[in-house]
Amino acid sequence: MIETYGLPIVCLLLNFLAFAACLRFLFSRQGLYWVVPLIVTLFLVWPNALNLYTLASMESLRVEPYVYMDFQPLLLALFWYAMIVTFHYALKKTVKVNYNLEQVRKNLHEARYQMKAERITLDRKQRRRKSYFGDAPARKPVLQAYSSEWTDLFDRS
Repeated sequence: MIETYGLPIVCLLLNFLAFAACLRFLFSRQGLYWVVPLIVTLFLVWPNALNLYTLASMESLRVEPYVYMDFQPLLLALFWYAMIVTFHYALKKTVKVNYNLEQVRKNLHEARYQMKAERITLDRKQRRRKSYFGDAPARKPVLQAYSSEWTDLFDRS
């Protein structure tokens, strides 16, 4: 029984793996490159599914030894899955520009530069404030413009 259904199931599973990989890569940044491989994968799934369906719907199963032509769909499925993996690897190598990662890196360097500049400005202001208030301590102003009785009238309320 495994001899009868094993080869078509393995071919169909490899094609479904290829289909799932194409579908996953379709929603990546290089999604437009994966439309054609997805369509080709669908055209490869269809004959393997029909082959498995005809084997499952046959009433009398005869186990015959495999010949070279029986392994052709398996070789095609293996080759196509290897091509998808290779295509994905090649796309990662050739389409190097990842604008999001580049912008994050630039923003990080800019934020670090801004933090340094603001820290230098803050330190300068604190030194200036410390020297300004440190040289002349706070004191009570003495004005002789009004008499103490006059100013005491405002202090009572």
